[in-house]
Amino acid sequence: MSKKIMLFALVVASVAMFALPAAASAQEVHLEGITSFSGTAVAGSLTTEGEPVITCASGDVSGAFSAGGTTGEISLDFTGCHTIILGITTKCRTSGSPIDNTIRSSGVFHLITISASKPGILVTPVVTTIMCAGITNTITGGNVIGTITSPACGAQSASLTTKFGATGAAQEHTTYTGSTFNLTTKTGEGGTVKKAGLFSNATVVAATEGVLNCT
Repeated sequence: MSKKIMLFALVVASVAMFALPAAASAQEVHLEGITSFSGTAVAGSLTTEGEPVITCASGDVSGAFSAGGTTGEISLDFTGCHTIILGITTKCRTSGSPIDNTIRSSGVFHLITISASKPGILVTPVVTTIMCAGITNTITGGNVIGTITSPACGAQSASLTTKFGATGAAQEHTTYTGSTFNLTTKTGEGGTVKKAGLFSNATVVAATEGVLNCT
């Protein structure tokens, strides 16, 4: 196993701008009546090809929608983050974090239709640097697609649950409007950019109920 450690990104995620294909507007999902939200993420992991797995015990999620209820910004604060190198558990944290096992990330999100009116979320994290055992690791870019498991299309709710599924470094969903989206990471300045898979679930709650419009 390589001593390189690749960074934990999330679920679900804000502040960086990203470009979607021109056809994206035909497959957008709108959450009407919601302006901001907060909630929690359960234990999750990030797996990069040929690298030790980064895991975190839990996370806090907060964010806000832009006008239209399709895009917005998200901030994530994960705790209990670590990796295992040569059988030794090592804590991981973002650069500058006052706590040695906390990873903070942010990005932008876009509500989308994955297939057959199945609602999903496309997240683009900002470039983020963490430290594990004194080694610097970076999420260089890319995107990660998850599914919205609740509410269903057309349903009204004050909460939203998302699922990011992955088998190893292979994300469950990677295609949107004919384009392929993957999260990418690398170790060090001269490291090779590699594909990564995010496994995480999160539930957020708003002050008011909204309707998930998938048409």
